[in-house]
Amino acid sequence: MLCAIYDFNIYLAWVIGIYTFVHSVCMITKLVIRNYFRKPLNIQERYGKGTWAMVTGATGGIGEAYCLEFAKQNFNIVLSGRSLEKLQDMEEKVKKINGKVKTKIVTADLGETVDVDFYKKIYEQVKDLDISILVNNAAWGEVAPFDEKSLDFHLGNARTNAGAPTMITHSLIDKLTSRNKKSAIINVSAAGQNAPVPYAGVYPATKRYLTIFSYFLHDNFGDKIDVQNLTPGYVSTKIVGHRKGGDTISPEVCIKSSLRDLGQEFNCLPVIAHSIYAQVFHTLYRYCKPLYKVVVVDEVEMTHLRKFYNTHKEPLSH
Repeated sequence: MLCAIYDFNIYLAWVIGIYTFVHSVCMITKLVIRNYFRKPLNIQERYGKGTWAMVTGATGGIGEAYCLEFAKQNFNIVLSGRSLEKLQDMEEKVKKINGKVKTKIVTADLGETVDVDFYKKIYEQVKDLDISILVNNAAWGEVAPFDEKSLDFHLGNARTNAGAPTMITHSLIDKLTSRNKKSAIINVSAAGQNAPVPYAGVYPATKRYLTIFSYFLHDNFGDKIDVQNLTPGYVSTKIVGHRKGGDTISPEVCIKSSLRDLGQEFNCLPVIAHSIYAQVFHTLYRYCKPLYKVVVVDEVEMTHLRKFYNTHKEPLSH
């Protein structure tokens, strides 16, 4: 009996080992093909020449990079953001890239409310445009202890990151599915949605919601709409203090990868480093929480303490 159990355990170990090896080889092969050999589709032909791309959070970072790239590819652009002045500056940048494209400015603070009438007003401004691409990019988040921020701050985070994509997508879904050509929805999630991030409050939770929402859209409207769930790691934007170096990529690299995969793959992790980061992050949290605490939690806590110290330290007296 003991010999039979021993033989079974050996057999099971071999099966698990072979499965893990094959899975790893397939994953690495997929990453290499995606990042070095895949060619982007012609999005003008796929979604329609002279159509419109709507980008939320259009005035900086990833949103700005999308707008400039869409301008290069001759898409008209709906620029959505909180600041009219910044939107007008962004409009000028777009016109410098391509003076032939049309632009439409939609000023809206998406963290303000999820009131139906608020989003009806947004829809009224774009209802007559042939929108072929929707980029739900607007995001709000800050690294700080949960109890130090007001409830309104956290609700604003949830309204911007989860409520706004839901409301805008719902208002445009009939337009996107009734077109003669394919349409596209790009939801900008984050690699950090795989596990709780210390001091990030509800931010990773809202990004997890956006990922699940993307799966829903893909499963239910995938025959009409190319849905992409973009889950980058660190991108040098305002939300991470324009961090540089290491595995941080520029917004331009991020959106280049996004458009490379659009229409070809549902999940987009922009670069190999971000794919590895997301997998390690998820695995540590699920299967090795003590190590996750050392690698992730303690490091974030130290970063937060350094920031607190640098903000409050007194100059040395002489």
